[in-house]
Amino acid sequence: MRNNALTITVLWMFFPLLLLGQGSIALEECTTLARANYPLIKQHALLDKSAEYTISNANKAYLPQISVTGIGGYIINGLPSMSLPGLPAQEPDKVQAIALVQLNQTIWDGGATKSSKEITKAATASEKASIDVQLYTIQDRVTQIFFGILLVDEQLKLLELSEKNLKLNYDRLRLSNENGLGYRVEVDEVEAELLKVEQRRIEFKYTRAAYIDMLSHFIGKPLTPEVVLTRPAVSDDVLTGVNNRPEIIWYNNRARLAETQAAMDKVALMPKVGVLGAGIFISPGMQFATSKITNLAIVGLSVSWNTSGLYRNGNNKQLNQIQLDRVSTERATFEFNQSLELKQFGADVAKQRAILQNDNKIVELKTRIHESQQLKFDNGLCSASELINSINNEQDARSNQRLHELQLLKSLYAYKTSLGN
Repeated sequence: MRNNALTITVLWMFFPLLLLGQGSIALEECTTLARANYPLIKQHALLDKSAEYTISNANKAYLPQISVTGIGGYIINGLPSMSLPGLPAQEPDKVQAIALVQLNQTIWDGGATKSSKEITKAATASEKASIDVQLYTIQDRVTQIFFGILLVDEQLKLLELSEKNLKLNYDRLRLSNENGLGYRVEVDEVEAELLKVEQRRIEFKYTRAAYIDMLSHFIGKPLTPEVVLTRPAVSDDVLTGVNNRPEIIWYNNRARLAETQAAMDKVALMPKVGVLGAGIFISPGMQFATSKITNLAIVGLSVSWNTSGLYRNGNNKQLNQIQLDRVSTERATFEFNQSLELKQFGADVAKQRAILQNDNKIVELKTRIHESQQLKFDNGLCSASELINSINNEQDARSNQRLHELQLLKSLYAYKTSLGN
């Protein structure tokens, strides 16, 4: 009983892998897995953690800051001897010390902490968007491999149909030849055609295995050669989709980063206000030869203003504007190229639809010709070569039809992908 429970547990743990290996897999699942498997995706978590620590450090700017300074030394000369009236003068100690303890509490830092946190957030978002742009190319590569496998699968199905027709006629010719009613050359001709079909099947199977191996490497999951790929369902709605390309988000985040950096330049023009507390401790002998430690405490407001930012403010504004202009130019260039790409994909969709309009009629005509040739061959009115030619022509027509259907689907999906959807 315990062994049965263990077996069920193991099967449940590896059930997803068994599905990938022996069942079916969709394109959306492949692109999701490929994105999660790509090493660069780990940068997202690292960027989030880095931003968390950086913002935490920025928040600590308002914590009280304590500094302690101690000065000690041996006085060679210059400290006068002093005494009270009626008492002999006392020589002060040669070794003296002064301690300064200072406490600073920031009340307003001119917006530096807030701007620093905004810059960290904007920089993190920009870097993550840059990573998403690179991950987009992975999605495109996975899509190309996926459709390559679909095309191979269609070719294998057509070869199976062609082989079925050839084998049927091969058996008839071989039986007729054995009974002395047919020519051996016709048997050999059909047999040679069957061997060519087998060669093409071997070629397609090796091609498919190579594609499957690449797809498995991208998604980080094992796939057996028998895995079935689900054909994507894409409608005409993709032609009116919204532009969600990661590059657009990347340009927006870069512009926001430049704007937050410009805000930090304004912070440099602002004064800093805080509460200041200081204590001074002087060792005996430093003040009128007293024998006690002398101390002094001060508390009040502190205001500091560094005017160096005023000299650079004009240039910083120009530099920030140049950065914004660069981002704007890069975005315009991307949108121009994307527009051309979408026009090309749209033209491909229109072309494939126009071609497909005649495919059904061509297949119908080639099928009727094949059936007619088959009838003639059965009655001894045409040769095996003529029959094989009609079979191949029908297969070519069906192959072109399947190819055009996949090309239409691929063009629609390419349009959808180009929009980042």
